[in-house]
Amino acid sequence: MTARQTVVAAGADLKWMVNSAALLGKRVRYNRQQAKWWGLVWLLTGQLGLSLRAAAAVSTVALRGGKSSTQVTAGADSSGSASIIVDLARYESIFLANLSRALVLEIPRRRGRPPRPGIKSDALATAQRYGVDLGLIRSALRRTPAERLALLEKNAAFLRDMRRRTA
Repeated sequence: MTARQTVVAAGADLKWMVNSAALLGKRVRYNRQQAKWWGLVWLLTGQLGLSLRAAAAVSTVALRGGKSSTQVTAGADSSGSASIIVDLARYESIFLANLSRALVLEIPRRRGRPPRPGIKSDALATAQRYGVDLGLIRSALRRTPAERLALLEKNAAFLRDMRRRTA
C-alpha cells in the first residue's frame, strides 16, 4: 500500500499520522494492519479526546482482542465504574469500507512525465523529424525475409574480406 492508500483506509490525515508516529517513537509502515491501528487511534483522539499515548494503548489492546468477540473492553478504572468498550464488528465494517475505497480509488500515480494529449506516437514520423533517412529502411522492408538474409550475408562476407586485406 502507498502512504495515501494507508491514510484513506485509516480515515486519517497523512501529516497527523507522520507527526503522531514521531511523538510515539513508532515507525510508520504502510500496510493494512497499521492502517487499521492508526484509524482507531485517529478515532479515539479525534472523537473521544483521548491523548495520543492513551489512544495508542487502547487501540493496541482493542485490536489484540482478535476476531472472537464483537466488543472489547480496552480500558477501565480500578473500580469498574468507567471503561472504554470498542465495538470491533462495527469498526471492522467501517475500516473495510475505507480500505476498499483506498484500494480502488487511490491508485498510485505512474512515474515519469505524462503523455501529451493529441500527439500520436508514430516512430517513423519521429525518426524522420529527427533526420533519419527512411529510404533504406523502407527498401529493406519491401524485400522478403530470404532476400534480406541474403543481403546481410553478402555484407558480412564483404566485411570479412576487407578485414583480411587490411590485416
